[in-house]
Formats: sequence, C-alpha cells, structure tokens
Amino acid sequence: MEPSYRGLIGGNPQVGGRYGIRPRSKEVIMNPTSMSGGSADRPTGGRRLRNGAQAPQSRSGGESGRPMWWWLLAAFLAFAVIVTGAFVWQRATRVTAQKIYDELVSLGPNITEDQLKSQGYVYGGTVVYGWQSVNGREYPWYRYGGGTQYAPIDRFMADVRAGRESVLRLYVQGHAPWRDSCYTDDGSDCGDGSSATLSVRVLWFDPNVAADWAEKDSSGQPATIHHDGKGQIREWWWRGGEVVTSDKRFSRGIRNDDSFGSANYVLKHQPAIPSDPDSADTVIMRYDESLCSFNDE
Repeated sequence: MEPSYRGLIGGNPQVGGRYGIRPRSKEVIMNPTSMSGGSADRPTGGRRLRNGAQAPQSRSGGESGRPMWWWLLAAFLAFAVIVTGAFVWQRATRVTAQKIYDELVSLGPNITEDQLKSQGYVYGGTVVYGWQSVNGREYPWYRYGGGTQYAPIDRFMADVRAGRESVLRLYVQGHAPWRDSCYTDDGSDCGDGSSATLSVRVLWFDPNVAADWAEKDSSGQPATIHHDGKGQIREWWWRGGEVVTSDKRFSRGIRNDDSFGSANYVLKHQPAIPSDPDSADTVIMRYDESLCSFNDE
C-alpha cells in the first residue's frame, strides 16, 4: 500500500517532492525576504536561531552595509579638510614684515587721524624734541598728557615681557621718528616739531626671531657680537606717504628713563650684524628711541 503524503509543506504533496519529508520547523534555515519579497518590519538577512531570534550581522560595515575601509577613508578626508582649513586661516592671519610694509605703503599721503582710527591705529603721543641727539640726529619724546588712556601701550609691554607675540599700531602728532640737528642763526633750535605733520608707527614683538646684534663705537676696535636668544621688537615708521624706517630691531627689555622728571619708556636699539663687522671702516651706532613718555600736565 502506497504511503500517504498529506500534511507535507502547504498541504500539497508535490511541494516536497514525491518522496519528500516534511522538515522540522525549528530547524529551518531560510531568508524570509526570498520568500515574500522583503518587508520593512522583517529582518533582511542572517541566520534564524532555534528560538526564533535573528542572529547578529556578520558584515564588517554594520547595518549600512558599507565596508570598514569606507569609514576609514571618510575619517581621513574629514581630518584633511580640518587641517587644510587651519593652515589657510593661520597663513591669512599671520603677521609678517611684508604685510606690515604693504599696509603702510597703502596709506594715502593725506590720511587723517579719524581714518587711521577706523583702521585700528591708536594715539601714540605728541612729538616733543629735546630728548637726545645721536650722530647728528635728534630723537624726540612721544608725550602723553594727563588723563590719556594708556591701555594699548600697557598691553603691548605686558605681552613683550611675557614673550607673547603682539602688534601695536600707533599714530603720533608730529614729525617722527627723527630729524636732522638744526639750529637758527641765533643759536636756538628749530622748534619741537610737535605739530608739523602726522606720523604712523607699527611695533611688532616677534618672539621667534633670533636676537643677534652687534655694537662697535669706534673703527679702531673689534665689534662685539651679541646672541640674546630669541625675541625682538621690530619697528616701522611711515610719514608723508612713504615708509621712512623699515624693520628696525630693539631689545625686548624696555627701559624706564626718568632722568627728565617723567616716566619715559625707552626701546634699546639692537643693530644688525654687518657682513664685515671688524673692518676698519665699520662703525656701528645704536639709536635708541622713546616708546612713550607720561606726565601729569
């Protein structure tokens, strides 16, 4: 007697084959998507465990299906964009001697104090000659009256002492930074020049530049070469439409000279080392300058 195959899968004896044997339901390994076309609320792959739970995914990319190298590449590209952006920003905001020179050259010869203020310059004192004379040049004080705001000057000096990079943009009332020694026929000087013109001064403390300099007061003696580590104050002066002093170097040690009865902060000149400092024709002069002078008048 031929056995009956009713009760096979789906109740159709032809589904399992003529001699098919109905498998046990808890031991079936199947992909539900291949049977029903997939569904948003059913798993999309993997192995069914005996208790009906879905086995963990084995693909290295996780649920999204992306391989691990894709994520590594995306992370590398994001890092490269951040680094490039930081480099471009630093390059655009970095202070350089060329940028300072270009900034001063761009000033018009008839620029006013208000225009300079709008560009970030602050009052740097009034020119008063009579401070010192060196090798036929007269150097003035830059005098502040009582009640003047000194905050930018104080901030700059604090940065220099702390070794922090700092830039100070000043305009001064008068002819600066020096004038030729000049006297009238009766022996009196030519005046203090305090209202002659408008001058612009930029001071940049560069903590990374080498503080190497030389001094030689007489051609008959050898030059003295100094190596004071790193950090110098660098100075530019503009007057009447042109740059009259470019990248003059000073010590980071700002001296207080009160010999005239008022506080006068002095920048100590550090002359550059010439190509042949010991030549008999070489004399190296130091031209100190006043940073600012305060009084209570």
